[in-house]
Amino acid sequence: MKFLITNMDGFKNKGCEATTKAIVNEIRNLEKNARFKCFTRDPEYDALWMNKNTKVSFITEPFRGWYFKGYRFGSGYWQSRLISKLGISTSIRKGMNAFRWGDAILSTGGDIFSSTYGDLQKQLTYIQVALKFKKPVILVGHSIGPFEKKRECEAFAKTMRHVQLITVRESLSYEYLRSINLKNTKIELTADPAFCLEPDTKIINDIWKIYNIPHEKTIVGIAPSQAICHYTKVSYTDHLKMLIKLIQFLTGELGCHVVLIPHVQESRVKNNDRIICDMLYRKLGFPKNVSLISLIHSAEEIRAIVARLDILIAERMHAAIASLSQNVPTFVIGYSVKTKGILGDILGFNNLEDYMIPITKLTEETLKERVKSLWDQRSKVARYLSEVTPHVKENAKRNFTLIMDVLRQLGYEKLQ
Repeated sequence: MKFLITNMDGFKNKGCEATTKAIVNEIRNLEKNARFKCFTRDPEYDALWMNKNTKVSFITEPFRGWYFKGYRFGSGYWQSRLISKLGISTSIRKGMNAFRWGDAILSTGGDIFSSTYGDLQKQLTYIQVALKFKKPVILVGHSIGPFEKKRECEAFAKTMRHVQLITVRESLSYEYLRSINLKNTKIELTADPAFCLEPDTKIINDIWKIYNIPHEKTIVGIAPSQAICHYTKVSYTDHLKMLIKLIQFLTGELGCHVVLIPHVQESRVKNNDRIICDMLYRKLGFPKNVSLISLIHSAEEIRAIVARLDILIAERMHAAIASLSQNVPTFVIGYSVKTKGILGDILGFNNLEDYMIPITKLTEETLKERVKSLWDQRSKVARYLSEVTPHVKENAKRNFTLIMDVLRQLGYEKLQ
């Protein structure tokens, strides 16, 4: 069985790495001969982190944002075919061959089918091309919408009415999808696939020594987002000052040791968390009670680091998933439906204010107050997570039994 994974930016985003690895691992647990090709921005980089898995290969993503600008929804497929026929783009030609190669197309990507990022047509084109090649298409573990414009919702619905299965990772997206007329498309509520990824603890003691992280103090992780202000139009300067005040509060008043975790390190300045982590570290004066994760680690090693934290404060949802999946009390500064949906399903919608705040409502006082509350209750929250996390992981694994069931129904009899 050959799977093509689409709508994935690349492993410089540790959330993309965690999700892709979880998909590969879990499908191979069910179908040992499965092979995979993945579209990505940097194939050579991603290949370094797959542990020499010869059944997984990477291809440069074929669709670039520049040729979608100014075109109406639905034209992406025809543009791609034209560029491929003319031989203008090697990446599109190879991409078309990858669609022909795959038996099934798996679309990942978190909350890409929304109005947040401004590239909905590009993301839909992956689905449209797969459908034109008459390949079964499955969306795996998404948050969807809500769409700000009617034409966005219509374009999404028009495409998704022809896919075989959509699994969503939280109940808010599930209810939203049910309100859209997708005709006979099967929609299932599961959990994010990344909940299935296990930590790699082989060198965790060495990692603790490298970063001079003490064993005798309460350890608080912070996973800030370089991109969050770009997507929400919040002042970057004000945001930076607020995080500095938070770190000073944690290290000064609470006596904690803080670990800065850059979860996304893309080449684009606006989406490279290493930059905001470096700025925080410098502006704080390189303090001994703050450690910066400065080396590049695999998604599994990041999970091992996060597992040793007492609490995590995250602006990256997949950093929060890494901590929640290991029973680490977590507070999230969010900007989209995924934050409210995932945390609400796990921790309860009635208690959401204790575990998250939209960045648009963030103030220094509120942030300190809620983080202090979580810090005080961290043992209680950790015990609660230990009770509910196994159920969440089972829901995450359900993504893959659903995928295999759909493919069997479509006639892939070898999947036994």
